[in-house]
Amino acid sequence: MRTAERRTAQRRSLSTRVIGSLVAVFAVLALVMVATIALLMAYVPTNIVGGAPAVAPGRTSGGPPPSTSASGPLLPRREVDRLLVFSAVALAGGVVSGAFVVRRIVRRSLAPLGAMTDAARQAATTDLRARVPLGRTQDEITDLAVTFNIMLARLDDAFEAQRRFAANASHELRTPLATTQAVIDDALAHMPHGSTRDLLRDLRTLNSRSVHTVRTLLDLAETQASRGPLDRVDLTLVVRREAEAQRATALANGVTMSENLGPAVVDGEAPMIQLMVRNLLDNAVRHNYRGGEVELHLCDESPGILLRVANTGAAMTPEEVTRITEPFHRGAGRLGRSGGGLGAALVAAVVTRHGWRLHLLPRPDGGLIAEVRMPRSA
Repeated sequence: MRTAERRTAQRRSLSTRVIGSLVAVFAVLALVMVATIALLMAYVPTNIVGGAPAVAPGRTSGGPPPSTSASGPLLPRREVDRLLVFSAVALAGGVVSGAFVVRRIVRRSLAPLGAMTDAARQAATTDLRARVPLGRTQDEITDLAVTFNIMLARLDDAFEAQRRFAANASHELRTPLATTQAVIDDALAHMPHGSTRDLLRDLRTLNSRSVHTVRTLLDLAETQASRGPLDRVDLTLVVRREAEAQRATALANGVTMSENLGPAVVDGEAPMIQLMVRNLLDNAVRHNYRGGEVELHLCDESPGILLRVANTGAAMTPEEVTRITEPFHRGAGRLGRSGGGLGAALVAAVVTRHGWRLHLLPRPDGGLIAEVRMPRSA
């Protein structure tokens, strides 16, 4: 109880600190003004009283005024003008210095807000390990920073638990699926033609699809947990290699591929970038129709690098496009039955991991346009 009371007594609100700072600044300004006026008044001639000369010794007040020179009557006005000028200079200097002090104090008090902005920006890229540094002063900003750190810690724990579950489940499933695949292949090698062989062939196809899904889940979990170093990646070379790897599949399904690749170098994790490009092209070929097209465009345009993959296919509504990046969502217009609906989710995970931007747009005549914008290499 005493500890809580002591913390409450030591606690100072942000408004109190700002108001106290302003009061202190104006108090200093007042002291500077008083000191300046007192210093200047020490040099005002003693014969100036109320703007008129004093009575000379040995004369009565009713006598004629003493003769004055031409500059005599101007002396009081000149001294007042000097007083006004120096007072204005002192006031301006005090205001400037006071504004500098208040700005420094307020910025120092609100510094945790900038740290919170940086932490939120890192959290937007699924990096929930960032924390807001706490100041030594107990105020509303410190309380907000503590609450923000607690929220990030809980979100990090939740995402890490989800990632571990997906990775562990995938690892546990991969071994029995591989064993099942080997058993089916051995049975097909010794099975004569007939209905049983056809059944085994169908089972092998289903098992192969499950194996592909498990591998993609492992890739997705690895992407979400990736904390590897950033490298300078020749994106043009990566896209060209992945396009060559997909060309045979595209030709087998009657899909033509065209390329317009300019030089592009980005900073990122090379395996993750390769995985992103592979899934972009794989989705463009799979979600197509025979006689369709896939267009690759890579260029360095302001303010960074643009990678565009456009493909023909079934017409899509904006609502359907927004669901493409959901795990296990299967789009329309597939060539074949392979795929587990995780390719677009994997692309989105890689883009988010690097802090890039992914735009998915439906083509008016059917198909999809996927654009990834990323900053050029530093």
